[in-house]
This record gives sequence, C-alpha cells and structure tokens, in this order.
Amino acid sequence: MENFITSKKIIKEVLKTSPQYVSKLYIANNAFGSDIEEIISIAKKKKVSFLSVPKQKILKIFNQGYSGILLVLSHVKYLSLDEFLNKVRDKEYIVVLVLDEINDPQNFGAILRTSAAFEIDGVIIQQWNHASVTQTVVNVSRGGVYKVPIVKVKNVYNVLKKLKEENFWIISTLPKNNNFYNSMELDKISELKKICVILGNESKGIRKNLISESDGIITIEHSPEIDSLNVSVVCGIILYEIYKQKRKKRP
Repeated sequence: MENFITSKKIIKEVLKTSPQYVSKLYIANNAFGSDIEEIISIAKKKKVSFLSVPKQKILKIFNQGYSGILLVLSHVKYLSLDEFLNKVRDKEYIVVLVLDEINDPQNFGAILRTSAAFEIDGVIIQQWNHASVTQTVVNVSRGGVYKVPIVKVKNVYNVLKKLKEENFWIISTLPKNNNFYNSMELDKISELKKICVILGNESKGIRKNLISESDGIITIEHSPEIDSLNVSVVCGIILYEIYKQKRKKRP
C-alpha cells in the first residue's frame, strides 16, 4: 500500500534521509515559497524526480491536508529476523524493541517516531494481532516508519529465544506492583551491549510467556494518582535513558 505525506517539514526529512522510498513527488504548478524551493533543491540533490501538476491532480490522488505538494511513498519493506541480525551483527551496541500486540496505530506511529529519534536499530512486530502500517502510522511517525528497520515475524516468543542465543538481554516493561521480582534500574540497562526491550499491549500488557523469557523487569516510577503510563510514553522514557547513556560511552 502506498502512503502519502503533505507536510512540507516531513517531506524534507524523508527526502534527506530516505529518498529510496519515494515513489512520486507532485508539486502544484501554482505552489510557491521558500519551503517549496527548498524541497525542489533537496529533491534534485537526492536525484528524486518530481512533477509539476495542477492542484486538482493532487487532490484527486489524496485530498487530505492539501499543502501544494504531495509525496507518495512506496510500501514499507519488512525484514526477516535473519536479515536483521545479519545487518547488525558486527555492531558493538544493539538496541531493539519487541512490540507485543500493539493495536493502536497512534501508539505504533509514536513508538516508531521515538525509535527513529533515539537511533534504535530495529522494531520487531508480530504478523497477527498488531497494528499494520497505515496512513495514520505514517503520519504519526513523522517519517520514522521509513527510518527504522521493521522486522515482521510469526511468533515473537520464538524471536526472544533466538535473541537470547545471540546474547541479547531481554527486558520487559511492567507497571508498578507486578508479581515479578527480577527488577532492574533503568540507568543500569545502558551498561548492556545487546538490549531487547519488550513493550506490551495497551490494555493487557506483556503476555506472561514473554515475561518468563525476560532477564530483567523495568518499571517507571510515577504519581499514584495515575494508574499507568501510555505505552508510547514508557517507550520514550526508556529509549531516552539508553540513548543518553550510550552517547556518553561513544569516543
């Protein structure tokens, strides 16, 4: 399925970082301004062709959020687990997310945006019972869906087994007052070189069979006035801490 972007800011980002995913770029023949000129300049540098067309042509293709410009993106190409592992095997530090049945496309998009911001190596999702990459996911991710490798698998439990064989530490994120005792301090996670963080379903959390494979449990302290944090917020807090600590270790 093709996806569409009308935001000039996001179009600039995608052209700069992921031009290989651009299918078509339409610019209305009456569109003008510094943003349009910059987009044309970036497209030329990245050797992305574009078409000058009437406004009606753009609206016929995609009639939401008209801005005088429309970027059409090719469908997302998923990696297999083996392809992903081969891609990252030589890296000293690796951080991946395993998403356990995230159903809300807003959350999925936000997690992908955060993953791109904090340079996560990959996001692993299950083939069933998980939000797919829709137009909403693309919009919310602000192009992150094309920056972070997405691995689609049949069974995430088997993935955890494989990652443990590859010397990954498996970390589950659970709310306070859980019944699991192998807790870890958030600032200690970044001492690990291969990290897999599991994020659970919006209402059910992480399935018990996945928690049973975990080497550690992370909980985020917050006010007792709130029962729990949104999964994308938890994701942001954890990934920021890992990113901050990893940056300190870089030469």
